[in-house]
Amino acid sequence: MSFKVLHILDHSIPLHSGYTFRTLAILKEQRRLGWETLQLTSTKHYGATADEEDVDGFHFFRTRVTAGGWRDRPLLNQWAVIHDTALRIEQVIARERRTCCMHILRA
Repeated sequence: MSFKVLHILDHSIPLHSGYTFRTLAILKEQRRLGWETLQLTSTKHYGATADEEDVDGFHFFRTRVTAGGWRDRPLLNQWAVIHDTALRIEQVIARERRTCCMHILRA
């Protein structure tokens, strides 16, 4: 049986921290087991300039920061992280479902 796992991450490589290095080790082990991994980072992954990025052989979906308005206010900015990341999760899942269905239709 093959597994597809969507990891929702605070931040990731190329940023360096214990969190990113542990995550990378988990991703490598899951791939070694034959699992397909998808990686999505929240708006806390600072410096994201594109919706998607390849780093060290891994494809990352990024949630870019939308500035202004209530996102700049204390406490509300934390809700914005959750809100924006949830919307991005829905987008990535919808994309993956379309990709999966296209693959099945071609077979």
